[in-house]
Amino acid sequence: MTRAVGRRAVLSGGAAAAALAALTACGDSAIQRRQPSPIALANVWPWGANTFLDLEVETWKRRHTLEMVRDAGIRWIKQHAPWADIETPERGQYFNAAARRSTWDKYDEIVDLAEEAGVEIIARIDRAPAWARVNKAHPTTPPTNYVDYGRFLSAFATRYRGRVRHYQIWNEPNLAHEWGGAPPQPEEYARLLRVANLAIKSVDEDNVVIAAPMAATLENSPRAMDELHYLRRFYEAGAGDYLDVQAANAFGLEHPPEAPPDLHVLNFRRVEFVRELMVEFGLRNRPVWFNEYGWNASPADMSPAKLVWRRVPEETQAEWTVEGVRYALTHWPWAGVFNLWFFRKPLGALQPDESEYYFRMVEPDFTPRLVYRAVQRAATGASFP
Repeated sequence: MTRAVGRRAVLSGGAAAAALAALTACGDSAIQRRQPSPIALANVWPWGANTFLDLEVETWKRRHTLEMVRDAGIRWIKQHAPWADIETPERGQYFNAAARRSTWDKYDEIVDLAEEAGVEIIARIDRAPAWARVNKAHPTTPPTNYVDYGRFLSAFATRYRGRVRHYQIWNEPNLAHEWGGAPPQPEEYARLLRVANLAIKSVDEDNVVIAAPMAATLENSPRAMDELHYLRRFYEAGAGDYLDVQAANAFGLEHPPEAPPDLHVLNFRRVEFVRELMVEFGLRNRPVWFNEYGWNASPADMSPAKLVWRRVPEETQAEWTVEGVRYALTHWPWAGVFNLWFFRKPLGALQPDESEYYFRMVEPDFTPRLVYRAVQRAATGASFP
């Protein structure tokens, strides 16, 4: 999700303080679903965030990240666990020769620390290791033999049985660059999901299998397929039998949360078209969870050509992030977890000249931004001086 952009612009201290005061002037009850949904997996705590704990080296930074997640009232993290990072260097091996330690150690610690903080993990598992994608150099290439993927998922689910219960299978396969550079293949992803479902459920039938989110796009070419066309073919291939939850991305771009859906526009409520497809294919009782959600607060002087997610002012980012969840919980009985994009990335993982940088809730040095405080108030009902 990274693109080069212009220089960073930061609110002045006075402007930031005024905006924060407006957002947190008084306490309120936490924003959550008030009326139970008839869809079981929609009756969940809605506040989640994407974390990158696998990119951290120091334990204290992982722990402090999760403490700040918890203190914001966020009870879910969407955390990447790349297959290639664990089952290496060969099939059935789990050893980092450079570090002279098991590749499981990092993820054992992440699971331990999440439990310590009282936070549930949604594990995104993709990225086949080189040995599993024969003669294919692209790191997002699906495995040559889907059985290898199923076997790894079984090993992962067994190791963390009862501790990690939610599994997202792959990411944005409607984009060529997330499918090994090849044109999107909905029927092949349906096959991969079936293998994943059977492997994960064989360990524990109560594990939750989450079908990958599609990138919201209007493009149809060898490099991308619009998500509605992709999902139609995906469901026609019988994929609905192998998912408990459909993931979706919901970026608002420059549009407010309540802006109506339009087949020719990318906005927050575009996901309503995904829901219509699910209902059409008999998936009314499966919810939508949000893999990536939010608004970008890039500087106003960035070139429009570089604003991949458009932009809004930082104050608006904070306000609309909360109002989008409020809108969904009021109007969408099928909406579940909203994983904000993103909580924090380590120093050096992103630069201020990249547009993605301006989604962050927390600075690399752990300083909260306006969107963090707004979510904290909305998720906990707390007020701040």
